Amino acid sequence: MRRCARLAGWVGVALLGLSAVVSRASAQVPVNIESTPPGAQVFLDTTSGAPFCTTPCRTVRIAGGAHTLIFRLDRHAEAQAQVMVRTRREMFRATLNPLSSLAVTSSSEATVGAAVRVDGVPVGNVPYSANVAPGRHLVQVGREGYVTFSQWVDLAPAQGLQLPVVLEREAPQTGSLLVAADVSGAEVRIDGEPQVRGTTPTFVENLAPGPHAVEVRAPGLPARTETVTIQTGQRAVLNLTLRPAAPQGGTLRVIANVQGARISIDGEVVGEAPATRTNLAPGEHIVEATAEGHDRLMQTVTVEAGAQRVVSLELRAQALPPGRIVVSANVGTARVTIDGQERGQAPVVVENAPGGAHAIVVVAQGYEDFRTTCELRPGQNCTIDAQLEPVGTPVLVTANVEGAELVVDGRPRGPTPYEGNLPVGQHQIEVRAPGHAPYVAQVDLVASAERRAIVATLRNVADEEQAQTRAESAQRRLLERRTAMITAAGPLPPELFVIGLSLGWPHLAEMRLGVGLTDYLEAGFTVRSMFGRATEFEGRVELSRRFAPQIAAGVAARLGGGIGPTYDGTCPEGTATCATRLDYPVNTFGFSLEALFSLYFGAGASVTLWGALDYYTDQYGFSERDSDFALPVATGSDLPERDAAARFRLGGAMEFVLGRNWNAFGQVDGILADGSGIDRSGAVPRGLGRRMFGDWGPFTADPELYVRLGVTYKF
Repeated sequence: MRRCARLAGWVGVALLGLSAVVSRASAQVPVNIESTPPGAQVFLDTTSGAPFCTTPCRTVRIAGGAHTLIFRLDRHAEAQAQVMVRTRREMFRATLNPLSSLAVTSSSEATVGAAVRVDGVPVGNVPYSANVAPGRHLVQVGREGYVTFSQWVDLAPAQGLQLPVVLEREAPQTGSLLVAADVSGAEVRIDGEPQVRGTTPTFVENLAPGPHAVEVRAPGLPARTETVTIQTGQRAVLNLTLRPAAPQGGTLRVIANVQGARISIDGEVVGEAPATRTNLAPGEHIVEATAEGHDRLMQTVTVEAGAQRVVSLELRAQALPPGRIVVSANVGTARVTIDGQERGQAPVVVENAPGGAHAIVVVAQGYEDFRTTCELRPGQNCTIDAQLEPVGTPVLVTANVEGAELVVDGRPRGPTPYEGNLPVGQHQIEVRAPGHAPYVAQVDLVASAERRAIVATLRNVADEEQAQTRAESAQRRLLERRTAMITAAGPLPPELFVIGLSLGWPHLAEMRLGVGLTDYLEAGFTVRSMFGRATEFEGRVELSRRFAPQIAAGVAARLGGGIGPTYDGTCPEGTATCATRLDYPVNTFGFSLEALFSLYFGAGASVTLWGALDYYTDQYGFSERDSDFALPVATGSDLPERDAAARFRLGGAMEFVLGRNWNAFGQVDGILADGSGIDRSGAVPRGLGRRMFGDWGPFTADPELYVRLGVTYKF
């Protein structure tokens, strides 16, 4: 029993606590509610009933807990606030964004009731008015048979705009046809219809665009059928000859009361009045006269064979409707004055306005006056869209460049120095000038009678670009200098000199000089020596291009020759006919054509392959160390036959960049095809290599494999 009593006590306490929470939640808590701007109607959780209060709301009671406060104010977007009511006197606030008002009105009877679309969405019919979000909107008004009116409008927050609309009829969707023939009164039918559309000459109206079959029949003559293509809004002309042999024609002379009137006969332009047409087929013809500002005049004239007919045409001036003046403004409270007479609040439409110049003034409190003139002509409208600028702070904008243009918030204001008023508030000031980087600044203007001075300093883009170009050019030259390689196919940079020193075989020492002439051409000079045997001099020209940072290719030509010490020879042992000592001079001459291909590895190394066709001719004595090079019997002062041949050479090189000025390289050449050797008597086989390179060092014959190692210096 005691345990049951204790449990019942705990349950009672819990129930009391729960009831306290429920009563606290359901209790009415006094709170305060405000809105910016004030005067908004406040709805509690739903808008289906009456407003809860109108801001500012002081000490209004709301049941504790979570609620949704809904704020509504005319010409403002609806706002909502999720609140938790807990404590007394708590303040809840909301900010309502102002809306803009748009009114589409009619300036003609055809516009009344036309459908209105805003940003592509149907919203109603003219007249139409509604609140819309500030910003840019596309207004479209249209109805069947009229050209759709389309205009973009920019609405500032809380701005009211009235947009008068005039709809114009669409151009006709049909065409017409003038049918004439050398026989008057011939029946005309279209597209095989039994109905006669007239007799020649005649006009056929309201024909659909496209091809049409036109049949013309005259009593006692064969019928003629022709296909004519009709175009929208244009008149086609068909002039047929039905008689097998045309009789003698007549002459028609047309004069008009308007000088320069354009004269046409049966749809064919004859010229300006007075105009004469000869050899016209006897019968009826349609004469037409047109002149600017006058009604079109058509008349049927009968021409007799062999006779002349004179026709006088009286054109009447067009009765154009009087013009209309339409004045709208970007400020809904703006008032319009035309020719000194106040016409009321914009927009203003003046029907049947007299022609001539009209002075238009649009004024609104807090805005600069808008003044302009318009020239009104009969049948034309004068439409003025006045963009009023708020009266603001006087400013003076100057720039360091004469004639710079001032742009405020994206709208051009004129050249600098500029002196005028700008609206109060934040603005983006931009000053532009050709060849200079624009000056851009954000300014906050406050209402003041003192002039605000703004000085714009523009940077010369050309000077900066030239400085940047010079820096880039210097950097590029430095990189080109660093990566220049004497063995690679890529050309040396212009005006860069490179000298290379190398050791190898068969020429023990070599000095090579190269210089860049243009972006694709380089030249060089080489001195190489086989000490004690011959020293050669060679000129070199290379035409190449670097197609990509990693790839280069080119062609090269080399031309050179050399000299050596005189060869001191004696008659071979056992030769009885040689009675004197023989002295053989040493000299060489040769040229080469090479094709090169290089692969670059960044800025640090390159690999180059080449194929070459060489030709050489040497004056050099025979070797006595190899039987294949045995000296033939010589008598008197006979010299050995010159060693001359063509060879195909394949080689390669690898070059490494050691620093800004120094490179190291190694290269190897091999002879793949050789036509050299001695073949005076046919007993000695060919292909034994170049004699100059035989009997040299450890080699008895030409090894036909040549290597070099060296360094280069760039300066």
